[in-house]
Amino acid sequence: MLTSKVIGILGAGNMGEALVAGLVKASIVEPKQIIVSRRTEAALAYLADTYRVQVTKSNTELVSKSDLVVLSVKPQILGGILDQCSLYFHEGQVVISIAAGITTKFIEEKVGKEIPVVRVMPNTPALVGEAISPYCLGRYGTAEQALLASQIFSAVGRTVLVREEYLDAITALSGTGPAYLFYLLEGLIEAGVEMGLPEHLVKALVRQTAFGAAKLVMETTRSPRQLRAQVTSPQGTTHAAMTYLEAHSFLDIFKKAVFKARDRAVELGQAHENGSEGAKKW
Repeated sequence: MLTSKVIGILGAGNMGEALVAGLVKASIVEPKQIIVSRRTEAALAYLADTYRVQVTKSNTELVSKSDLVVLSVKPQILGGILDQCSLYFHEGQVVISIAAGITTKFIEEKVGKEIPVVRVMPNTPALVGEAISPYCLGRYGTAEQALLASQIFSAVGRTVLVREEYLDAITALSGTGPAYLFYLLEGLIEAGVEMGLPEHLVKALVRQTAFGAAKLVMETTRSPRQLRAQVTSPQGTTHAAMTYLEAHSFLDIFKKAVFKARDRAVELGQAHENGSEGAKKW
C-alpha cells in the first residue's frame, strides 16, 4: 500500500525522527520515499546523513511533494503552518496529525479539497519502538486511510482505532502517561540518594524495578491493584508506604493531574476552533 507513496514528515523533531527511524528500520518504505522538514540546516544534515531521507526547510515544498503528510509540530503553531501550506495540499493526499487537542474538523477546514485527515496520539516510547498510538478518522476518512495510519505508526509500536471524542482523554492518559511514570521514578531516585545509597546503584535498582514491574503488568493476567496487593504484606514495609500515600490522598491528587492534562488538550483544541487569535493566547 505504501510502495509508491511519498511520506512527508512536517517537523521532524523527537517524535517525527522516531517515526522516520521506525519506518526505515522496519523497511516499511525506502528512505528515498520520505521527505522531512526542519528549520535548521544542521538538523536537516543530521537527518539526511543518518537516515538517507530527503530533506527541506520548506514546508510548502514538503506538502506539494508528499502523498501522505504527517503534521508533527506543536499544536500552538499548527494553525499558522496550515495557513502557510493550504494552497499546496492536493487531492489524493492523506493528512495525519499528531498535534494534541487539534480536531480533524479544524484541519479539514484548513486543508480543504475533502482531503482525508487522520488524528493520531502516539507517545514517547516511540523512540524505542514501544509506543501506543490511538488514532481516529476524520469526515473523509475510510478503511483505506485507517490501514495506512496503522501501517505507518506500527513502525514505532502498537496502534488502536478509537472514536475522536476519546482522544483528549487518551492524550491525558497514554500521551502524557510516560511523564507520570518518569516523575515517579525521579522521586524514587531522589529518595534512594537521600537514604545514602550511591547514585549509580540507585539508578540501576530503579530502572530494573520499573522494567520488571512493567513486564509483570504486560505478561500476567493480574491487574495493577492485584499486583500491588500481592507485594503488600500486613504491617510490612510496603504497607507502611501505601498507608502513608493513602492518608495523603495520593491517588486523588494523581487523578486530578490526569484530568488537568485532559482539560489542557480540550483548551488547545478550543483555542484553534475560536480562531488564530484565540490560539495565540495558548
